[in-house]
Amino acid sequence: MTLTIHTEQDDHRQLKMTIEVPEERIEKQMRETARKLAKDINLPGFRRGKAPYSVVVNRVGRDALRAEAVEDMLQSVFEEALDEVKPDIYAQAQFDDMEMEPLVLKFTIPLTPEVTLGDYRSLRKEIEPVNITDKAIEQALKQIRARYQELEEVDRPAAEGDMIVISGRGELIVEVDEDEDEEEEGMETGETEMDTAVPQPPTATAETDDEPEDGDDDFDEDDFDEDEYDEDEDDEDDDDVLFDSTRLELPLDSAEIFPGTPFVENLVGLSVGESKDFTFIFPEDYEQEEMAGKEAMFSVEVLEVKSRHLPELDDELAQKEGHETLAELEEATRQRLHEMAESQANNELVDSMVHEMLEISTLVYPPAAVEMEIDGRIQSFKNQVTRSGWQWEDYLKMNATSEEAMREDFREAAEEAVRHQLVLRQFILNEKIKIKDEDVDAKIEERITAFKGNDLLINSMRDYYRQGAGFDMLSGEILMDKVTKRMAAIYNGSAPTLEELEAEETAVAEEESPADEPIEDMTVTEETTEAVESVVEETESETAVADTNANMDPE
Repeated sequence: MTLTIHTEQDDHRQLKMTIEVPEERIEKQMRETARKLAKDINLPGFRRGKAPYSVVVNRVGRDALRAEAVEDMLQSVFEEALDEVKPDIYAQAQFDDMEMEPLVLKFTIPLTPEVTLGDYRSLRKEIEPVNITDKAIEQALKQIRARYQELEEVDRPAAEGDMIVISGRGELIVEVDEDEDEEEEGMETGETEMDTAVPQPPTATAETDDEPEDGDDDFDEDDFDEDEYDEDEDDEDDDDVLFDSTRLELPLDSAEIFPGTPFVENLVGLSVGESKDFTFIFPEDYEQEEMAGKEAMFSVEVLEVKSRHLPELDDELAQKEGHETLAELEEATRQRLHEMAESQANNELVDSMVHEMLEISTLVYPPAAVEMEIDGRIQSFKNQVTRSGWQWEDYLKMNATSEEAMREDFREAAEEAVRHQLVLRQFILNEKIKIKDEDVDAKIEERITAFKGNDLLINSMRDYYRQGAGFDMLSGEILMDKVTKRMAAIYNGSAPTLEELEAEETAVAEEESPADEPIEDMTVTEETTEAVESVVEETESETAVADTNANMDPE
């Protein structure tokens, strides 16, 4: 009663598996199923479970019994076929079709992606060292002072250094050619992809004792970004809008607001109730490239003018920030800025090399890989929506969309993320990058250094980082650090050769005695790659690789 199995692999790393089940095996299963059914139905003249096979067949019908038997044996037949074929399963198999007589089952099994990296070892790129200027530290300290500022409404024209509340709009002036005009017409009639853009989840709001008035946009000098001030829902997809608000509070500080432009200069001297329209051209070397060299127009009205009193930059301010002296605060600020800049530089380095590797590499992966990535992104989006107090179905109705439409909107970014992840994982394998116990121990000690003297907290942190989510997060950071250093070494030509890495791995294996506890290989596990994947993904969503014990997924 051996199964007859036929397999054929397509061009997308999918195995098409056809299983023909012998009739004798079906007959045997029908008898087992009949015994099971006999325990659940009343058959006159027989106790439950004691009716002969022929009586059960007459009662339920041969076709119905056969169908029930096939359903009972489906999983075991599939698993037996897997044991024989031993495919390199990547994700959950799909049950495609079934023919009843003879019994033929058809499945599609996603196989592990195949990635062949090009000659990435010959890539070269100059890496600029991280440099924190005194000006950057000065600006950061100014932002710290602003956290403790005192504001007082005044009846006079606005002056440099004041806080001002305005309403109005600012936008880039973009010349539109005929092709773009046609595209805009298409947008109005629903002919472009813009109509199906994924809606943004609503922002959760929290009540506070000093909650701003309705429509007021709180200004946070730590987080100011000209791109964030688009408050008009109709323009939420318009990259040319710099801000559009009925109430926007911002400091008249030319070093903070559109630095290097006359924006603040145009507001200085205005009084409450006065309006002004003005334009200017952003410098060619403006920090935000999408604005550089472009002309912008503004139309604003002044609603309030407030004097702004900042605390002195001294030891007293430092103590409010948890430091004993101003010198300590300055050093901590320098260190924080350096870590932020280094982190950004590392992310850009990894992103750069991954993009270059994609151009010279060959990737073959099943469609299921992209679908799994989309699943993760949809779930992450759902979580954001529900955390904001919405029901998912209500949110879809409000935005006149569907989950199916959103899946298509996510598809392009999801496919790009999958390609990045696959290249990065293969890089880690090729480079034999692993995490060892001593790496984790060193990272834990680094984390707890700041808490010396608090033994209870230190022990708690050690426990947290040695298991579960804490361990996954820490090991992901370690892996990310190793990847970044190796990529930097490749770019500057100082990386060990692959032959040297192979020899080193062999030497380590030979030195280990059988009694030694093996060092866990955390090279490309699901958990440890999450931190790495976040660098190259375009959204915060991350999905896990499906369990290799694939189950059937009937459509």
